[in-house]
Amino acid sequence: MGSRIKSDVKKLFEFWCEVKPTRGIDRGSVNRGGGGAAATPAGVIIESFPEGFRDKEVLNGIPSFAFPCDLIRGSVQSYSFVHTTADSKWRFGFCRHDPKTETAMVLITYLPWHDPFLKLLTVLADLKRTDLNEFRTFLSEAYNRGVPDAGGNLTVFYNSGQSHFTFERPLPFQLPSIPENHNLNLYYNFVDPKEMISVFAAMLAERRIIFTSSHLDRLSSCIQAANAFLYPMVWQHIFIPVLPWEFKDYLGAPMPYLIGVPKPVLETVSADELGEVVILNCDTNLLESPFDDVRALPAEIVSQLKKYLSHTQDHIGDRVSKIFLGALVQLIGGYRDAVEFHDTCKTFNREKFIESRPAHLRPFLTKMMELQIFAQFIDDRLKMLNSGLGFSDEFERETVRYAEKMKKRGRNYVFLKHVKDKYYLGKRSVSRVFTKSKF
Repeated sequence: MGSRIKSDVKKLFEFWCEVKPTRGIDRGSVNRGGGGAAATPAGVIIESFPEGFRDKEVLNGIPSFAFPCDLIRGSVQSYSFVHTTADSKWRFGFCRHDPKTETAMVLITYLPWHDPFLKLLTVLADLKRTDLNEFRTFLSEAYNRGVPDAGGNLTVFYNSGQSHFTFERPLPFQLPSIPENHNLNLYYNFVDPKEMISVFAAMLAERRIIFTSSHLDRLSSCIQAANAFLYPMVWQHIFIPVLPWEFKDYLGAPMPYLIGVPKPVLETVSADELGEVVILNCDTNLLESPFDDVRALPAEIVSQLKKYLSHTQDHIGDRVSKIFLGALVQLIGGYRDAVEFHDTCKTFNREKFIESRPAHLRPFLTKMMELQIFAQFIDDRLKMLNSGLGFSDEFERETVRYAEKMKKRGRNYVFLKHVKDKYYLGKRSVSRVFTKSKF
């Protein structure tokens, strides 16, 4: 399945719309795909841009994601949702609710840049309320200006040039930081380290995982932040940051999933219908699980996660992200030791990988190699190695740092044979890979 992020995106966003809710509907009576008459839509798109957007699946789904349940409307709420395309790519939706109006504002894009789009929604909402002509001009210019280069920005002026909005494009593979990253801020503030570690362990076991909250902003932010901690691997299963009422039959799916369920929706589903599932309540900071996935992790990994996450004074910047990345570096950073070179390609030797790892990691890694997230990670890295272009990212850099640290400590096992030389050779052409592969 590979990366879930679409490459070569030409537009900053694909579609903007304003949605008005449908009043007085019985949303609990019909699920998606249920029998009988078609369910009344959760809302109606009353205004949109551009007029030529014709993706019926997206258009039909937007009202449900804009009004996934009965909302708490005491303050402005901005959140994200995800639509998976036919080619398994993620299309992102950003939604804004203002208690001063009954409608919701939605942006649809292929770009996963949460913070810039949430800020853009605020500017659009203010403009639409104060100057409709300026709003239309601004929206059209933002749509037609294209996508800024990596690390660059795009500036759109309004109010006769007296005001401007600068859309800053994140750097490739940039780790989420505190306080800059909205998703990580909320996850860090509402979920304790113990529960973060439990979710991380559940994801590494590819469980059926539910996040729930009464607040859509908190719900989508927490699940997006937890998903980001899986880097450099990518969740390969069902991923729905905010699940509308009409789609709640997904909760009975037998395969792994990562789903954010609004509390009013989850309350309509029985424990028998859910089966064995991990549930994190982001409002109460309580995690329920029939599994002991943390115990299954190597004890050294768990100990380090607990130790570093307890040092709250050090958590500004990307430190929290690097703590989880460091755990994955210890687990899978040695994958290059098992890469074998052939005349026409490079392959991965599973047995060699296990044999090259420290003895205390082998039982867990033997199970981990059966996971789709690990298999896809190896496939993606082999593709980049076989391309001949070379590559590096934050994961590879942290792997080199860890190897050097272990060498200084005099560890007596082999870790990442020749990885340093391979890293620096690959670094020369990383800009070409970033341009072609990921945002």
